[in-house]
Amino acid sequence: MGTYTHFTHDNQELDIEYEYDEGEPMVWTEPNGDPGTPGYPPTVVITHAFCSLKNAKGIYVVVDILPVFDMIVEDDICNLEDEILESHENQ
Repeated sequence: MGTYTHFTHDNQELDIEYEYDEGEPMVWTEPNGDPGTPGYPPTVVITHAFCSLKNAKGIYVVVDILPVFDMIVEDDICNLEDEILESHENQ
């Protein structure tokens, strides 16, 4: 699992937790002659998106906003996952 910090258009900091899958290379044929597999590219799946918000008493609390994430993030989730993937692979 990895973490990534993203800032929304109004400068709200989001701490995003994600799972990284390195993918699988394409194999034309197996050593025994059987057909290979097509492989697949690396992927990222966002598992949590935490941010600090005020509760009814005005106290800041950390909340997992993943269920409403698409309403808060100005870009779509796919673009954000691509951004996280690029950042992860360049570490």
